[in-house]
Amino acid sequence: MRSSVLATAVVVSIAGLLGGCSTAESADPAGEPIVVGSGSSDISRLLAQIYAGGLRSTGVDVEVKDGLGDRADYLAALDRGEVSVVPDLTGDLLRTFDTLAGATEAEDVFTELNRSLPAGLSVGDYATAEDRLAIAVAPDSASDDGETVAEFLRREDVTVGTVEGEVHPMDVRTEGVGSPSFTGAGFSEFMVYPDAEFAVDDLNSGAVDALAIRTASFGPLAKDLTTLPDDEHVYPAQNVVPLYRNGVLSESALRSFSVVAGELTTADLADMIGEVRGGVASGDVAGRWLGEHNL
Repeated sequence: MRSSVLATAVVVSIAGLLGGCSTAESADPAGEPIVVGSGSSDISRLLAQIYAGGLRSTGVDVEVKDGLGDRADYLAALDRGEVSVVPDLTGDLLRTFDTLAGATEAEDVFTELNRSLPAGLSVGDYATAEDRLAIAVAPDSASDDGETVAEFLRREDVTVGTVEGEVHPMDVRTEGVGSPSFTGAGFSEFMVYPDAEFAVDDLNSGAVDALAIRTASFGPLAKDLTTLPDDEHVYPAQNVVPLYRNGVLSESALRSFSVVAGELTTADLADMIGEVRGGVASGDVAGRWLGEHNL
């Protein structure tokens, strides 16, 4: 599976961290800027700018190093000390460090993530903002009998749309298999769309029965969609969280993570992603949000 390959790459890349301390150690930066890293996706670059701005509000000198590649790449950069902080998602990080983890609820995922972290790494508070998988249906086709995600996924006569590069069809079918309530989707028909607008048009026209979306990465159109309840927590929580090297950040810098966690919402993130895709620089979008929240 893809997760196993990624996990292997990450285990190799973080080998140098194993001799460190397993809990966060706060220290004053030694005159050098704190470097916040990001991957190549819109959400990763945007989150890096948001957390960098939060750190700057505490008086820390901060640089952003973006476009580092996929998760294995930016975790390797964290290991090498090229970056000190990388924002990510709790569920994805957990399954990177522990491919057998079965937690799906937000607090359980966070707890298991803390237990799975290699020595030398810590995570700050997770935000309410999340980018989890969800199943969206057209408003006029929403089931009246309270159909859940788990029930929908057991159907065999449906076609599900996804946006290219955002949701992999295999994740739709198997991501929640660690949950006792879910053993894999029954359907296998997918339509892959180039963007969210095209996907929503086909959903509303009935060309597809549902869309598998990421609640923030899908962008501002997500707020107009009807999503099925995931009462069984089939898909794991994917809350925004900062991953950082121990012994690098001061106490005030660490507190900035909690401030961001308390302010950032999924709707904020989706709207900002829409701005970025509309051509506005990630730093400018993040700067506006930070100003609105006095950061």
